[in-house]
Amino acid sequence: MWFVICMKRTLTLVGSFVLILAAVACTFGAVISAFSFDVDAGLLFIIWFFMALALSAIAALWRGKGILALILPVLAIIIWKLPEIVEGAKWIVFYISREFNKWLVVPILFPDAKESAYNITLFFAAAGIFLAFLLTIAVCLRRSAFLAVFITVPIVFVTFILIHSQPDYLFLAGLIAVYLTLLISGALHSDDFKKRGEAIFPSLALALVLMGLTYLIAPPEGYKRELRMESIDSQIRNIASRIGLAQIKYGVGWPQITPNEWRFNTDNVEISNAGTRTISDTVILEVTASESGTFYLRGFSMQRFDGERWVTNSDMLPFPEETTAMVMPYLIGREYLMLYGDEAPISIKTVNLAIDNIRDTTEFITYMPYYCSYNSPYSSRMNDDFLYIQESILKIPQEAAHYNIGRALQAYGRKSREAYTQIDEYTAAGLRRIAAEEGIDITGERGVVVDQVAQYIRTSGRYTLTPYIIPSNEDFALYFLQESKQGYCIHFATAATLMLRALDIPARFASGFTVTVPRDSVGKPFPLTDRNAHAWVEVYYDEAGWLPLEVTPDAAGSGVPGFRPHAPDSSPTPDRGDSNPDRDMDRDRDRPARETGTGAGDDQTAEESADTQGQLESIWDTILIIFVVCAGVCAATLVMRRPIAQRYRRKRFAQADTNAAVICVWRYVSRISKKKAPPEEAEELAFKARFSLHTISEEERGVMISHAEKMTSEVYRSSNAFGKIWLYIRGI
Repeated sequence: MWFVICMKRTLTLVGSFVLILAAVACTFGAVISAFSFDVDAGLLFIIWFFMALALSAIAALWRGKGILALILPVLAIIIWKLPEIVEGAKWIVFYISREFNKWLVVPILFPDAKESAYNITLFFAAAGIFLAFLLTIAVCLRRSAFLAVFITVPIVFVTFILIHSQPDYLFLAGLIAVYLTLLISGALHSDDFKKRGEAIFPSLALALVLMGLTYLIAPPEGYKRELRMESIDSQIRNIASRIGLAQIKYGVGWPQITPNEWRFNTDNVEISNAGTRTISDTVILEVTASESGTFYLRGFSMQRFDGERWVTNSDMLPFPEETTAMVMPYLIGREYLMLYGDEAPISIKTVNLAIDNIRDTTEFITYMPYYCSYNSPYSSRMNDDFLYIQESILKIPQEAAHYNIGRALQAYGRKSREAYTQIDEYTAAGLRRIAAEEGIDITGERGVVVDQVAQYIRTSGRYTLTPYIIPSNEDFALYFLQESKQGYCIHFATAATLMLRALDIPARFASGFTVTVPRDSVGKPFPLTDRNAHAWVEVYYDEAGWLPLEVTPDAAGSGVPGFRPHAPDSSPTPDRGDSNPDRDMDRDRDRPARETGTGAGDDQTAEESADTQGQLESIWDTILIIFVVCAGVCAATLVMRRPIAQRYRRKRFAQADTNAAVICVWRYVSRISKKKAPPEEAEELAFKARFSLHTISEEERGVMISHAEKMTSEVYRSSNAFGKIWLYIRGI
């Protein structure tokens, strides 16, 4: 009998612990995954694990709202010992308020907050502890699905009111499983609180079965959350505009978007203040290709960067050799193809691409693929043959050409070095320092250096359509690479262009479209929407002219000709464009670990290790103090439990309403007399007080209290030492 009781209590305890831990982990896991916060997941899980275990055990021994007494001392100790929690909280509030500011002009809170993975981890640890206390009430003390929803949903809801901040669906599924488990256990045993706890695991199994059947019946593959959220967002923005609630913020600079117009601004490309990129999926161009593959359609390029924006269109500069420099790769490839024919080691195909303008209103622009025989911003031609070179143009031997390439581009090379290495000296010094720290060999061949810079930029941050707006007093490139570390194609392309210039390599910012034409669309009009708009880098080589370079995360390896000068391209992959909705745009991309060196590098590594060790020791010291305080509070509570319970009981037994007092005495008697039936006289008095119109006299009340005291003495006499301790804990 005792074994069965212990097993039931153990299952109830374990089930409550699992639900609390799952609810905490899934609630904050959804927030962390949605905003890609940099946290120590292992440390968070350990802290939440032991907190959920401790709270579920305390709730099993000490039922009632008194458990809330632990919240304030525990949180006070945590914040006192770890003040970094406040800094982490400021950053979270700043980050989320700034994300709101991408759509509507709202106040940004704590603008001076600094990002720190350690501080953010501590904040979520403390927030998880607080949430665990509240969930203990919902799960252990009330078994209430409604209360669990009420506590957790407002936190998760933050991820749904920002369009591109999507939580991992596994965390949402975990929360739903917790809600269903509490709901099912409550429905199965609506009138028996103890059986609800014992039914947690069967209810959890049933909830998982129901969720699995739902997944099979209605799989979520066709659900595109961002499309639905964008539709809702548009409606909210329109309403806000009509009633004057807030000023609407449209994307600026690239592309230039107004409610009735879509165009590239070829004279002024905002970078620092670009904000959220707005996408409407409107068809801008249609292309008809004679071959399948991924192609870049060059629109225009920019030459001068003033620290915040690109302000000079390089295609408009009076360089007579510009056309020669642009078509030089085509000339090299054509000569190589004529010389080697089908036996050429490097694969070259001639592709015809017809481009039809559907909605683009940009003036003086012609979209041309790499590598074509004609390139001019004043051209009206929209149909041309070009060479699709599946490996780098630099791999083609120079002896394949019948002319002196160096002499043909010598004059332009001098001009390009002057025009396309322009950069602020402060920015250049900072970028050279970063390049040295990242191990970029600035003395190597140009193609090698370009490859290393591209690899660094691609791994320097994460792709998002809702990037930070760079503060006006900050240098864009340095702030982007060291602070914000997130953006879309224009941010990565600008940072790469400036770093190449800092290393004395001519480079410029280029814009246009990318498109992947599938095999079944060859020879048919294929639509390009504003989602396909993209930006990349063009690098100048004395022996080959201007070549494209891809530096945006997830666009690498797309099969674009020439995007990595000294490495063969991958085979074509599905269209990346600048914002593919089928990929996780906000997933963190960690940098490759730096190689351990000697000297200063070792000192820095040792210093970082010491800091990390000190942080961990501080956390464990705090956990130890919290454990001691909680143990002390619980011990003091257990010592004071019986005197407080006796005083409360005497007060209820002596209340003015004698009928209510007798009923209270009967409940107490029933509680302590599970193994022995209470006296018949006591039972008769209880029924009389509850169901008759008779008023219980003081004498009858005294008789009832006498029975209760007598039964209490008998229970203590018949119990062993452990039984007496348990009776004391229960307040009997």
